[in-house]
Amino acid sequence: MIDFFQATADKLGSLNKTERQLFEYVVKNMAQVKGLSIQKFAAGQFLSTTTIFRFTQKLGFSGYADFINSLLVTSHSQSDATLPDVIIGGSYSEMYLKNVMESVRVMPPAFVEKVINVLRRHPNIYILTDDNTFAIGQYSERLFIGLGMRAYFPETAYQLQNLVNHIRSSDMIIALSYSGENRRLIDFIERVYLKERPFLMSITRADNNPLEGLSDANFYVFADEICLQDVDLTSSVPMLMVLEMLIYEYAKITHG
Repeated sequence: MIDFFQATADKLGSLNKTERQLFEYVVKNMAQVKGLSIQKFAAGQFLSTTTIFRFTQKLGFSGYADFINSLLVTSHSQSDATLPDVIIGGSYSEMYLKNVMESVRVMPPAFVEKVINVLRRHPNIYILTDDNTFAIGQYSERLFIGLGMRAYFPETAYQLQNLVNHIRSSDMIIALSYSGENRRLIDFIERVYLKERPFLMSITRADNNPLEGLSDANFYVFADEICLQDVDLTSSVPMLMVLEMLIYEYAKITHG
């Protein structure tokens, strides 16, 4: 029996919205789900056992028992891993670390390979963000330039709009938006697509969102959505980790 994440990695792109929500629930509640019968799991999600059975098959398992066995193997391997001693305040910090780890673990190998192959062509890289991922855009630009890549992060709306006529089909766009619904980014990409078709990689939350639908490769992340006094405090660390893993993989392949 292989690890749950290895078993499902190449199936995630085919999941619909309901199935993605189920998958996210399983990842975040693996310890509880592994002890549930199919009837209890279905009842807890207000779904039929037939829907759950089909969900497990779509993930590549022969049935619910096969699905549970994979969770048992994965749960055991996770319990062997040690977390840092700096966990503060109990459950939230544990979930924070789990979100980061699982966001990296569910990266589809096929998409990783596709992105690395594009990067090896040394395209011009245009990094687009929404307000919450602005700092990651700045950091990513520095990392890519440090690797000798041609990377550009437009920091103002004026700079962004000036790019529409400069992006070519041989280029690469990296779009970072947790919601995947930022209208400014989507409108810009659609305007580019009217003239050219660059490779688009995006990182978003785990649902069927407009940005994912436009993308050639989408990586999704888990994060607890937190808003305090109208300020969005949802962590961008899982997104940063996914991006760094792609950069490190590229560096490993090309620089040994």
